[in-house]
Parts: sequence; C-alpha cells; structure tokens
Amino acid sequence: MAQTLRGVSPSRAWVAAVAFSIIFTAVIWVTGPSLQGFLATLLPDQGASWYYWKLPLRDPAAMAVVWALYLGHQASVWAAIRWAEVNLRDWRKSPDTLNRYSLTVLGVNALFMVLHLAQTHLWFDGLAQDAPIFTSQGSVIIMLAVTLILENRRRGFILGRSLGKPFTPGVVAFFRRAHMYVFSWALVYTFWFHPMAYDPQLVSGFLYMFLLFTQMSLAFTGVHLRRWWIILLESYVAVHALIVAVYNTAFFSSADMWPMFFTGFAFMFVFTYIYALDISGRVRLAVAVAYAAVISWIYLPGPIGLGRSLVNLTRLEFLWIPIILYGLALAFAAPLYLLKREG
Repeated sequence: MAQTLRGVSPSRAWVAAVAFSIIFTAVIWVTGPSLQGFLATLLPDQGASWYYWKLPLRDPAAMAVVWALYLGHQASVWAAIRWAEVNLRDWRKSPDTLNRYSLTVLGVNALFMVLHLAQTHLWFDGLAQDAPIFTSQGSVIIMLAVTLILENRRRGFILGRSLGKPFTPGVVAFFRRAHMYVFSWALVYTFWFHPMAYDPQLVSGFLYMFLLFTQMSLAFTGVHLRRWWIILLESYVAVHALIVAVYNTAFFSSADMWPMFFTGFAFMFVFTYIYALDISGRVRLAVAVAYAAVISWIYLPGPIGLGRSLVNLTRLEFLWIPIILYGLALAFAAPLYLLKREG
C-alpha cells in the first residue's frame, strides 16, 4: 500500500491547518461567555505557583475523563510517530507529498480539539487540577532548548556560529530521533493542562498550541523543515509571554515582568533565530540596533523612555531567558556527548 497521498500538497494542508487553527481559536473566544458559571467560582490568584483556572473542588469523575482523553490523544500521536518511523523512512524522496502520518495526525488533533472544547464546557478543569503549573511551563522551555540543538548546524548556536562540541553528529542524531516523542508529549500534555476558557492568556496560548500541532502533524514533509516557519513558531512565544505578563500585571497585581519575557525571547530571535534566514548582514545589524533601541527605551526615564528601574537592567534581566535556553541546550547535550565520547 502506498504510504503517501499523491497529488495532495503539504503546503495546502499547512494553509488549511493554520486557517483551522485561527478559526478554532475564534470559536473558543465566541463560546467562552457560556463558561461564566465556572469562572465565577475560581479562587483569587495566590502567586506564581498558583494556577488560576482550576475549580476550587476536584471532581474525581470529571478528572477521570480528562486523563482518559489526554492519554488517548497522547497514545494516538505516539503510535502514529512510531508507524511513520517504520513506514516513511524514504519520505525525503517525496517531501512535497502529503503522507498518511500527516493526514492521520491532522485528524487526530482536530478530533481532540473538539473533544477538549466539549470537555471544558461540561466539566471545565484540565490536568492543572492534578499537576503543578511548572510542568506545563517547563515543557515549552524543553522544546525551545532542544530546538537549539537540532538547528545548531543550520543557523548556528549564537551569532550564526555553530558549536562542534557537545553538539556532535551522534548527539544531534539522538535528539533528532527522540525529539518527536518529547515534543509531542510536551504539546499534548500542555494542551490538556489548560481549560479552553476565553481569557486572553489562554486564547493566545491555544493559538500557539494549534500552530505547533500543525508543525507536529506535518512531520515527514518538507513543510516541517521550512526555516521561516520554525522561526515563527519559536518567536511566537515572545508574543504569548508578553500577553501573559501584561495581563497578569494589569488584572492580578503580579510583578511587572513583561520586559524580562519580551526582551529575553526577542534576544533569541535577534542573536540566534534570524541567522537561519537568507538575509544580509546589514539587515541583521539593523535588527540588532532596533533591539538595542527597545532596551534603551524601556530603561530610559520619561518622557523619552518607559522609566523602568535601572536595578532591573543591572540584574541583566534581558539575559535571563537566553541563559536558561542556551544553558539547558548545553546541559541536555553534554552528558550524552560524554557518554558517546565522540571526537
């Protein structure tokens, strides 16, 4: 049996999936007001370790449904990945043809998106009722750090310069084999962690999730490797983090952390991600100058600047996220490199 669907373009599937992602995000927003009965019962925010969108009382039956749906979604995706590893070993010979893996996972994700929306409106709670918030946040950080390993040879680790050690061919090959299982766990777990409420933070996150589902679904096609698309997915986290930080500051009296998140993720774009694009050094320099101008505006006093305390600048808050991502990438690769003892 042919393992590809001839005549079907992955590019068209990508357009359809992105359009579906946007439309479904709008559906979450439009249907959100009907959740007001649940939202009215939520407890006040209690700090960084507190997850706001969970009901005060745990419903065992409802959580059994959530866990069953999560495990069904996760098992379906992992089974599809394993099938593709066995049956699509030569997919690079026809990267512009949609394969059965992609069609299957696109359908699986769409099905569970609908089921999650229905589950939210019936019982509300996601996995957050049973799991700490850092497990969801950490899964995204893991994805971004591992992507630095996978993309090291194509765009460099920083300033376009690739690292030889510990990102040797054997180490990269290991992460390339394992990353689909790890990334799909991170995506599916985070997807079921949150209820599909219509808060701007959640809606922004679900749009990001759906775009990542698209990337996961179109593995074993050329679309999956498009550099600008990968950069867009890596960089969107800056937009999402900005929305979350600003909203938390405005409505939950949280610390004003948006400059740290925005400048930190923007740093990654300016000094790593952009080097995957075929653009001139002058353009990259102009982007770096613009980034420096934004940093200056944040810390300069009014009326020409935002007037953020210089204490935050001396703490190098704009480097915290890059340090975490670069550090994790090295920490993930180093033990395997030492184990393999590659030259």
